Amino acid sequence: MSCGDLLDEEAPKPPEKLSGYFTLSETFPKVSLKWDKSISNDVSEYHIFRSQSNDFSFDSIAIVKPPVQLYKDTTINWLDSVYYKVRSIDRAGNVGSFSEPLEIFCYKAGGNWEIINFDSSYLCVNPQTNATPEIFRLVLGMPFETLGDTSGIMDFNQVFLDTALWTGGGWMYYTYKVLEAGNDTSGFDTVTYANTIAPEYFTIDLSEPEGGTIIFNSGQYGSIYLEHTVKSCNGDNLFP
Repeated sequence: MSCGDLLDEEAPKPPEKLSGYFTLSETFPKVSLKWDKSISNDVSEYHIFRSQSNDFSFDSIAIVKPPVQLYKDTTINWLDSVYYKVRSIDRAGNVGSFSEPLEIFCYKAGGNWEIINFDSSYLCVNPQTNATPEIFRLVLGMPFETLGDTSGIMDFNQVFLDTALWTGGGWMYYTYKVLEAGNDTSGFDTVTYANTIAPEYFTIDLSEPEGGTIIFNSGQYGSIYLEHTVKSCNGDNLFP
């Protein structure tokens, strides 16, 4: 510490333009923070603070030294609303004021969604591309036991979700199979009917953590309901 530092009693300016985002795209969920450096030229440390509410006190969670202006917080929980502030400390030990607070909501639509009322059926949203699979299939109906039994198949094309709204749209192609009388002594045939029903436009809405929906524009088909499992597409828990 120099003599100039000992005489310095002026607090450093706060860092500017604090920003951040929640992500599921790598090994662990995290909040990534970044900021512009303080305009003060003698900053020796940046202190990062966090709170569960903007109305309560903030706890110190990390210290980084310039030129680093980044921090990754991996100690967060699903659906937390987290508030962050950063302040500067100079070489003389003067403590600057806080930056403006930043709120981050720990939710993204990536991962596995369980399809309600469809046993062991899941929709995977790729957390890196925010897209559904190229083809996603749901099978409707009952096992074939008697003549006339029908099983429907819904094939949904790939949807890239709007990452601001967590919504998107695409086309569903419907085919069905019917158990019919056979032309030989075996008695029954399963006959597939494809391209007999026009494609149906659908909207998928995963904006609410409590549950998502697939809604068909014409109303010809009932809505499909989804629930986030808080697991990755390979079945691993997203949070330790």
